[in-house]
Amino acid sequence: MTTRTLRVVLPRPHAKQAEIEHHAAKRKVIVAGRRAGKTTLAAMTACHRARDGRRVLLASPTQDQADQFWEKCKEWLGPLTDAGIVHKNETRRTMDFPNGGRIKAKTAHDADTLRGDYADFLVLDEFALMAPDAWDLVGAPMLLDNDGDAVFISTPRRKNHFHAMYVRALGDDTDRWHAWHFTSHDNPHLSPE
Repeated sequence: MTTRTLRVVLPRPHAKQAEIEHHAAKRKVIVAGRRAGKTTLAAMTACHRARDGRRVLLASPTQDQADQFWEKCKEWLGPLTDAGIVHKNETRRTMDFPNGGRIKAKTAHDADTLRGDYADFLVLDEFALMAPDAWDLVGAPMLLDNDGDAVFISTPRRKNHFHAMYVRALGDDTDRWHAWHFTSHDNPHLSPE
């Protein structure tokens, strides 16, 4: 019998990304600038969670935003999909792991399109651009089966529902919610100029 070693290489998270990824809060609210590394953080975390047998769902308001996440996951997990260990379905934007883990990328301009699915880890990307009730009516119920985790990431968009959620997370003293703010300047992969 021949044993083959496959190597999956994920990027090393920058300091803010690592802090967020390793924090124990069940609900993480992240306000960050453009090109700060929000989607990269979501994709890295998704790969780790799916490897551990968790069902991950990323929802973005537009297909272009969901595609950014999908392309990163596809690139990093390429050795596993090429070897047939992880089954990739381009049409459905899913990657299924042999341990039951799954990564799925969907659009959620209309949050009702998420109904009927469930997740252990839900990422609402650019949440400020989604309907205000996307979390309460659709997102939160998706996590009930397994007491799943949720991440809300977005660039600021005035003082809308995402801002209210950020303020709520800042004031949470239960450690269930936590909030972060970082800018594009915190991304060491960008030129300061």
